[in-house]
Amino acid sequence: MDNFHIDITSEGDLTKAMQIAFTHYNRAVAYEVDKEKGLIFFWSDNPDAMTAGVVKLPFKLDAIGAADFASHRLAKADYGTEPDHDGDNGHGWRVYNESWGRIEGRTYSFVAVKPAWAMYGK
Repeated sequence: MDNFHIDITSEGDLTKAMQIAFTHYNRAVAYEVDKEKGLIFFWSDNPDAMTAGVVKLPFKLDAIGAADFASHRLAKADYGTEPDHDGDNGHGWRVYNESWGRIEGRTYSFVAVKPAWAMYGK
């Protein structure tokens, strides 16, 4: 499905969000770390489409494995400046894709995970 779209911001266990994201491509075979887009997963490692920075995984990851991989990465992530509002903030995450179910048009990408502030208003 070319127009599959997901965009979830939450905190805690991201396994269920990744299971939704992995609905059409049930395995990730490569990844890229992008400063703006986050941790990007790819469903193919076709050499013609791989750009600099894309790393082939030593084994395929399913949704649970990718969620674990992303969780470890998020644990060390720089969340930037904490939002200033009348409430509290926590370390959360965003699981998403963009136009045509890709990340910034990168061929074979299908989902990204990035740090996001979980905001709790009063």
